[in-house]
Amino acid sequence: MGAAPEGDDLIDVVIRLPRKAIEDTLLSMPLDAREPSGRRLAEARAVLAGRRRRKSHFSGIRFYDPSWDMILELYVATCEHRRIAVSQLCKLSGGSTTTALRHIEHLEALGYIVRQTDPDDGRRLIVGTLTPLLAASERWLDLQIAEFRIQDRRLG
Repeated sequence: MGAAPEGDDLIDVVIRLPRKAIEDTLLSMPLDAREPSGRRLAEARAVLAGRRRRKSHFSGIRFYDPSWDMILELYVATCEHRRIAVSQLCKLSGGSTTTALRHIEHLEALGYIVRQTDPDDGRRLIVGTLTPLLAASERWLDLQIAEFRIQDRRLG
């Protein structure tokens, strides 16, 4: 087994590699995705894709941040006018159902999400995204997009 990365090498593994994947995805997005809401959705998708992709490159490393994964999944679903069931969100979080439910309860207590009965299937609960979470997500995505533009200008 090889030596574990140290110092700057670890920073490259954890931060720069996923960031490069995100940058590549953003640079290849279609022009119609370059309006503010389209850019945000493309950025959120790129972040999610990068997070999923890195798992396949690093055997044995757990990249685990359930609240962040859930926030991104909910943002994309909201923009795409899709519903996400509580059980589905738990699976998308990447962790155990018990841990994911704790994170869902915490996000709900903070006023970011709401759980409600699915109007099409009264046996399941869906997660609704509330305005504070959407606004915070959009601010963060706008900052990410601006940062990539600054970096792109520096490189170009």
